[in-house]
Amino acid sequence: MADLKKIYSHEFTSANFPLDEDGRTYHVSTKPGEVANRVVTVGDHYRAFQIAEYFDNVTREDLTIKESGPFKVSNDHIFMYMSKRNFLTITGTYKGVPVSVVAICMGMPMMDFFIRETRHVVKGPMAIIRFGSCGTIKDIETGSIAVATGAFMVSRNYDYFTSENETSPYYISEACSADKELQEILYNNLKHECKNDNIKVVKGLNGSADSFYSSQARYDSNFVDSNENLFKAIKEKHPDCITLEMETFGLFHLAKCVTSTYNKNQEPKSKKVKRISNEIKTAATTMIFANRVNNTFISTEKVPILQEKMIKSILDSLIEINLGDEKVKSKN
Repeated sequence: MADLKKIYSHEFTSANFPLDEDGRTYHVSTKPGEVANRVVTVGDHYRAFQIAEYFDNVTREDLTIKESGPFKVSNDHIFMYMSKRNFLTITGTYKGVPVSVVAICMGMPMMDFFIRETRHVVKGPMAIIRFGSCGTIKDIETGSIAVATGAFMVSRNYDYFTSENETSPYYISEACSADKELQEILYNNLKHECKNDNIKVVKGLNGSADSFYSSQARYDSNFVDSNENLFKAIKEKHPDCITLEMETFGLFHLAKCVTSTYNKNQEPKSKKVKRISNEIKTAATTMIFANRVNNTFISTEKVPILQEKMIKSILDSLIEINLGDEKVKSKN
């Protein structure tokens, strides 16, 4: 068991954006120099280790960890840090280019912690690709791969269940787009990688829900969820929606809200403040595990095949996107 006294011995300097005495953030617990400008984010820690096996000079033995966390591993070709809140960061190089993978578990709050805290410790523009799983509300077979052109939020209207004045049990937001350049690079790389393997690659709109159950229209006899008409409402507002999961909207939305690229029309024109480039280019791809139309689930033997194809395509896409790094640009 980890030394609890050591884990909780850190001093934090601010209640607004807590950093410890080493400059580590409060949840992800990384500091400047430990996260690359190009990042893959996943929910599953095992998937993070699988991705890291593709890093230069990394062996499976390098990734064999006996501790449950928190832990830190650092050597000539790989850095790993597991925070006490189970955010796992692994940084190395892929084809000579620095890349990180960060496992965040599930849901919008975890995505928020990840984006804000990695953005805080990384200088310059970033590219982030989410790699996960999803369900489809279209007639698309499980074992297919989806690339999100954009995402919207589906959230439970909590007041509906306790107030007489609310008429809609769910809120469905407008869509927020991915970075078009990175999305197209990713889509093309996936199509190329899967062309000889009878793996279907589709692209379309994604819905991110604040729940695996109620906000994705799953029935649970123990709770009143009032979600019988939710799929209908989603399709009416977003006919192009093909997938549902729980994180992508948070990634796309916050990327639109970084200070150097934010361009909402209502932003005061008089604010002429010189801003450093903190741009975040984003894309997301998911394995379709569940078909909600015919109530089927992916067979387990398909998953490793999909992951192998997708990991290579994702990493190739990250080093292909131009973030103004001439060294990286010359490698492609």
